[in-house]
Formats: sequence, C-alpha cells, structure tokens
Amino acid sequence: MKKTLTTRLTALAFVTVLTSSFASSLAFAETAAPSSSVSMKSDMRLAIDNGAIEGYGDTDYRGASAATRAEVVTMINRAAKLKSADLGFVAFTDLANWQKQAVANAVAAKLISGFADGTFHPNAAVTRQELAELIVKVATGGQLPKVNENVLNYFKDSSSIAKESRPYVAYAVISGIFTPTLDGNFNPTAEVTRDEVAKALKPILFKVVDILTTNDIHGKIEVGFDKKRNQGQGGIETLGGIVTDFRAVNPKGTVVVDGGDAWQGTLISNTTNGQSVMDTMAQVQYDAAAIGNHEFDFGRDVLIDNIKKAKFPILGANIIDDKTGKRVDWTQPYVIVEKDGLKIGIIGFATPQTTTTTKSTNIEGLSFVNPVPMAKELSAELRAKGVDIIMVTSHLPGEQNQKSAEIISELADLAKGTGNGTLDAIVGGHSHMRVAGIVNGIPVVEAQSWLYAVGHIQLFVDKSTKQVVSSNASLLETYTNLTTADAKIHQTVEDYKAKISAKSGEVEVVAAEPLTRKSFRFDVNGGVDRDGASQLGNSITDAMRASEKSDIAFTNIGGIRADVDKGELTYGKMFEVFPFGNYNVTGTMTAAQIKKALEVTDKYTNLPAIQFSGLKVEWDSTKPLGEKYSKITLVDGTPVYVDGKFNTDRTFKVTTNDFMATGSGDGFTVFGEVKDWKDGAIMLDAWVSYANSLKAAGKELSVKDDGRDVRLDLKK
Repeated sequence: MKKTLTTRLTALAFVTVLTSSFASSLAFAETAAPSSSVSMKSDMRLAIDNGAIEGYGDTDYRGASAATRAEVVTMINRAAKLKSADLGFVAFTDLANWQKQAVANAVAAKLISGFADGTFHPNAAVTRQELAELIVKVATGGQLPKVNENVLNYFKDSSSIAKESRPYVAYAVISGIFTPTLDGNFNPTAEVTRDEVAKALKPILFKVVDILTTNDIHGKIEVGFDKKRNQGQGGIETLGGIVTDFRAVNPKGTVVVDGGDAWQGTLISNTTNGQSVMDTMAQVQYDAAAIGNHEFDFGRDVLIDNIKKAKFPILGANIIDDKTGKRVDWTQPYVIVEKDGLKIGIIGFATPQTTTTTKSTNIEGLSFVNPVPMAKELSAELRAKGVDIIMVTSHLPGEQNQKSAEIISELADLAKGTGNGTLDAIVGGHSHMRVAGIVNGIPVVEAQSWLYAVGHIQLFVDKSTKQVVSSNASLLETYTNLTTADAKIHQTVEDYKAKISAKSGEVEVVAAEPLTRKSFRFDVNGGVDRDGASQLGNSITDAMRASEKSDIAFTNIGGIRADVDKGELTYGKMFEVFPFGNYNVTGTMTAAQIKKALEVTDKYTNLPAIQFSGLKVEWDSTKPLGEKYSKITLVDGTPVYVDGKFNTDRTFKVTTNDFMATGSGDGFTVFGEVKDWKDGAIMLDAWVSYANSLKAAGKELSVKDDGRDVRLDLKK
C-alpha cells in the first residue's frame, strides 16, 4: 500500500508551530511533504499485516471510525500476544462471544477493568487518555510508569488530563504515539479512531529506536531565555533531562548524536578549547558526533587532541588527506553501537562547504568530498559486518520550505543520492535551520542551533527481519519547564562558569538600544536580514577601521554570531557576538578589487551582505551579478567607482579579517589577490577597545542608519 509521506512532528513539537519566531524555517505538524518514490506501508497496513487488526471484509478497515473498548482490547491482545486467560476469569454480562477471550486476557494482564455493575461497555468509545493507559500498561507489564510528567506542560489543556492518567499520557507522549493537534491541546477525552489505534500499536508490534539529535551547539551549554515565552530555553542540562526522559521510556533503544560545530562560540567553551562542552556531552552519554567546520577553529592539533580525549566517537568519513588520497587517520568514519539487540552503524560526515567556511590555514592539505558515494560504500561495508540499521550524523546543511515542506540542500542531496535501503536516518547541521521530514523514504532532521531544539527520529524495526518498516522525523522543544534539568550536568556547567565569571561580567559599554544583525531594510524588504548594512556590522567594521587606521574595513555577516540587548554590554556578551578568535589583517586594494568584493552575493539571499566601514555605496539588486554597484566613494567623497569609472589614481588601505583574507572565506576570492596582508588586532579586542573609548567619553553605543548603504531598487 503506497502512502504519501508526511512530515510528522510529534506532540513535543507542535507548540512551536504556533508560537516560534523561527516559524519560517519550521516544518509544521502534519504538513504534507512532497511525495516520495519510495513506497511505505501505512500504520493501518502494518497493523493488518502483523495480525493486530482485522477489517469488516477484505478492504473495509473503517480507519476513521471511532474505536470501541472491545475493538481496542482485541487489537492490543493480538499485537501484544497476551497470555491466554481462563474465560471464567471474567463474568461481564454484555460481551459478545468474539470479545470474551481478548477481554479476559486484558483483565488478567491488569490492562483494563469493567464496571461495578458487572458490565464491560464493549461498544463505548475509547478516549485519548484511556488509549494511553492501555498501550503504556502493555509496555510496563501493567505497572504504573515512572516518567517525568513535566512533558505535559506542552499542552494548554494539561490540567484537564485526569490525575490517574497523567503518568500514562506523559509516557505515551514521549513515545510519540499521538499525532499532535494544531490547537496546542491534548484533548484527553476525545474519542480515538481505529487509525489512531493502529499508530499506537506500533511500539508493541515493533522494536523502537529513538534517535535524539543536536547540532551547532557552538559552546552554548548554559541555559538561555526566551523573552516572548518568559521561559528558560536550551542548556545542556535541559538536554540531559530530555535524554533521561527518553531513556526512562526506551532504555534500550535510545541513540544520541550531534551534527557538529559543538564547542566553538562562547567564552565558557573557547577558554578551554571546548573541554567544557566535551565534558558535558560525555555526561549526556552521546553515542557519536560529526566534525563541523568550526571544529577546526582552534587549529587542527587541538581538534585531533579533542578527538583523542573525547569519551564518545567524533566522526569524519569524508575528510581526505590530499597527500595520500585516503581518509585522515586521526578520526574514524563510523562507529557501531548495539541497542536492544540491534546493531546500528553511525557514519559521520563533514560538509564539503568546510573548504570555504573555515580558515584555510587550518584545513590546508585536506579535502572534504561529496558524501554520497562514501555513504554507499560505507553502507555496504557496514551491512557486510552484520549491521541492521545505518544512519548518518553530519554537518550537512538542510533547508525546508514552510509552505510546501520541501527539504533541500546537502541534507536532501544525501538522501536523494542514496538508494532505498542504503540509509535509515540522516542528521544534519551547519545552516542552523529547523528541518524535519522524509526525503526519498529517509527521515532527516536538523535541530536549529544552541540547543534551542532537539531532533527526534523514530524508527520502527521488524523484530524478526530487523528491517526498518516505518519512521518519522520531528523536532522537540527545549523549554526548561518541559523536563527536569540534569543536576550533575548543571553542576559541571556552574563549575566552568565560576572560572570565567570575572572576565565575562566586565561591562565594556552601555548599549543605547538593542543592536542586531538584521539589515536596516528588514522592515521594508520582506523580512530579509542578510541584505546590506546592519547595526552590528556598522559598529564592528567602524571598530576595525579605527583600530588599524585604514580607509576601508570589511567583514562577513556570517562571522557576527549574536545580537545585543539594550543595557550593559559585557565582555561575555561581546564574545558571543565574536566567538571565533579572528583578527584584523590590513593590505592594499585597488578600486576594482573593492567593487569586486562588494559585488559578492550572500548564498542565502543572493544579495550583497558584506559589512563595511569607510564607504558610501549605491546599488540595485535587479542588475546582473557583478554590475549591481553604480556608485562607490569613501565617506569623504573620494571616488572609488563613479559614473562607470574606477579611480586608478590611487590604491586603498583595507582591513578585513584573516578568514576572508585567504580568498576562500564565504566566496570572497578577491581578497586572495592581495599580497601584502599584515596581521593586526584581534577583532574582539578591537571592538572592545572601540566600546571602551565610547564609555570613557561618557557615551553609549548607539548605531543608526548613516546612509552608507543605499539600495536603489528598494528605497525606504
């Protein structure tokens, strides 16, 4: 039976559908994804084929009909193969003959009971909370489950769930057996359909593998805060709580992986070369992690040392040593873990974009090759070793269209490029997007960044053949009221925080208003942020130019990693904006080279997004690539490119960062033409010094649109 594959966000994800500021990149619950050429059986078909459900004839299964108590008990009896009980065990007066054995078995197993008047009410409908209790009792042998009920805070109507049902509903929600409702409610007394029962039977019929995923932590192991919800969010102690909740429900079948860029980006991480992140990840007990492009930021020697010290495998199957033409010997391509009697092969891939998104000197002599052929090769190798399930954790970026739910970019390319049966799950990273869906029959996820979401892939595995027969992909929220923080991980984070508290809290200047990375045109260009000059871009490049006493300063928008709130601006917060340790370099450029740098368009928006100081420019996005800029002058009016003519009478002293100066950073190849680069101040230090000078003068940091960047086809 062929089924249109859908993006299924579990009940743990739907709240964000309604409230998240990241809705533009979120795959909505039950949003139809593009049809796949891969045929998968529906939940009903799986239940039928495994003998759990019988119809009213050969083709009539009445999936949309409300399921009665007798029907549900009969389905569970078949699915769980309950022990046969003596029919004399029950004496309900209202049972048909076909109902008696299944009801007797369920009562004997302590799954259900009748009513005080000696009746069973076999034709009464079953509610959602009643179904949760029935299914969970099968899993726990009729015992009250030990589970964290905080997960029920996802639901607006949580208080309406019956007290005695709450632990069962919490267990069932974590198990993912309920399809989410878009209104944000659980609807505990709503009647369930036969289709819904078929879905709920899957954890009984099959082995379940729960894959929890993170990516792009970027050192953000401390708990953050969502102002809109007035709620704590993220933090590795929160992740630890979520993982614990899943292991309480599925202790044998829970896998935890990371998609790379784990330790670069915060003071608490960078001051220890990522050790604080690795220590807390070890406490979470990750099964594997991929190598991201920013894992190279502390230098290759530090990366290799971290891999050796890590208590979990850090993988990079497609990192090739150019001298030997073989995989580097300091990381491994995959790891095999055993979960609930299943051998699971986890392959790790870096993104081929590493060559242009990492300082070139740190990856000299390395190639980051297309992962598709390697996925096929390594999959065959793993199958030959008796591996049952093969998944990828990677730094491959994904993007998802909000309306169509279509998934594109390298994450989708890997799924589309590998044949059916090659891979069972794919985890991505790098783009910091929310992605969840099915591509070519393979569930794929990317969970934003900073631990502000957790990916969840669920695989249902045939107990005999050990093949994946059904799967789904979703995103879980990490608000702190939805779990209980891991106390040991919390203490580890606090210990690291204490070591950096003095420097982190040092106030460098007061920000007069919130400063963002959004374009000054954000409100009039349709909400595109990477579109020319921004507040933080202006402030940072002004600081670069002042530090090096240059004519012009450039930096890439991607290197500015956080926004700034109004009020006291601390060193720790400035570090979050500039976490990569880049430094200024200054050299000589011609007018033609300056225009060439400005003309480079951003890969996400196809608009110029370079941040600059010392220039006033006019450009038109409707013009062809390389011909967008019509006027470029220095701030004092000195022409650089005016009326179609370059200023050939002089050159210009230009400052950029060491990442861009290589000519391989974010596509700015023109900087590679400069031959006289000289190292200057660390970019963070230059910005701090700039802020301190304002503070010393009794001024606050305020950045208004000074007109340095004029887009002719979109004037305010």
